[in-house]
Amino acid sequence: MSWYTKQELRPFRNEWVEQYNSYISEIVNPEYQGLSMILSGIAVLVVVFLILDFILTRTLLFFTKRIINLTRFEWDKHFYHNKVFNSLFRLIPLAFTRLLAPYVLYHSPQTLNSMGKVFDIVFIIIMLQFILRLASTILSISTDENNYRTVAVRTFSQLMKIITIFFAVLIIISILFNVKLNAILAGLGAATAILLLIFRDTILGFVSGIQIASTRMVKVGDWISVSKYNLEGVVREINLVSCKIENFDKTNSFIPTYDLITTEVKNFEAMRQTNTRRIKRSIVFNVKSFQFCTDEMLEKYKQIDYIKNYIIRMQNELEEYNRKHEFNSNLPINGRRLTNIGVFRKYALSYLQENPNISKRDNLMVRQLEITPQGMPLEIYCFTKTVVWNEYEAVQSDIFDHLVTASREFDLEVVQSIPIGK
Repeated sequence: MSWYTKQELRPFRNEWVEQYNSYISEIVNPEYQGLSMILSGIAVLVVVFLILDFILTRTLLFFTKRIINLTRFEWDKHFYHNKVFNSLFRLIPLAFTRLLAPYVLYHSPQTLNSMGKVFDIVFIIIMLQFILRLASTILSISTDENNYRTVAVRTFSQLMKIITIFFAVLIIISILFNVKLNAILAGLGAATAILLLIFRDTILGFVSGIQIASTRMVKVGDWISVSKYNLEGVVREINLVSCKIENFDKTNSFIPTYDLITTEVKNFEAMRQTNTRRIKRSIVFNVKSFQFCTDEMLEKYKQIDYIKNYIIRMQNELEEYNRKHEFNSNLPINGRRLTNIGVFRKYALSYLQENPNISKRDNLMVRQLEITPQGMPLEIYCFTKTVVWNEYEAVQSDIFDHLVTASREFDLEVVQSIPIGK
């Protein structure tokens, strides 16, 4: 690339430059005079750029900050804090330095040509920095943990950064080796398969990010579990390649973004929105402790407030039924009888219905599960009115503390493992 011809350089030979050249020729060996002029000229350009950058950038930033503080917008503050203006203002000292270059390097057109490439490369780097900071600013403006667009914005932002860096590198190669950009792109076309292999995760992550944002599957801040990796935690970041999950033990796990749409992911956000959380836990009873209720037992149960009316009503109903069908009352197996496990099941249900921490709008039941070699499980199925972890655990513990202890009043035996030798 020819920047300035020899004829174009003559107007720049002014008095102070000639005096500087004479001074260099007097103190430097003629053999190294040309190299000294080149090195000193480059040093002058570097120093001028650094001084101008320091003064102009800070002066312009000072006035920019004053203007931003007077506005009511929020986006300009993001631009300032992400140093977008710094990159723009840095172009001014670069332009001044480039204009100064012919004054100090006119004696070496070849060096001047090379410096032209350096200025072009520095310009590309500054513009690359500007675009990267602009993408980060757009992301910070759009990021909202309560909005699914965060995923799409983050994905597009990172994709834009990758594409920008990729083309910036190609342009720099084009400048360094004097090769046209279309020739480089034509050469890359033959390596498409290799590029697809290299950027496989990036491409999959981009497609996944679009699908996640459009279907509203997951967003930053959601509590999820991924069965494939046995993970459960809160999503902290979804980017082009990976998803960052903060586990409940305060460690971080990273999984490929495309796994969010290719594997089973359980999202607990709906539970948070309804502010209810399910309790689904069983108490296992020894079936040998099950028995028909005697009159003494029923009299005792009538003293329990939660089931008093139930016992009275069922006694009248069962007596009427048995008398009508003339069952032999000598054996309790004849006719219909209350059992201690059945009465306890009704007690547990009434206890949950009266519990102020249990939701009455959702399913609430106490049911028997299939009998196992360990005993018969009695499952408690209900929803708490809170999703806060410690509050939920406190409500669940209180319920089972009470029910396990209350089962003794019904002559029921809770199954537990007994160590050998005990």
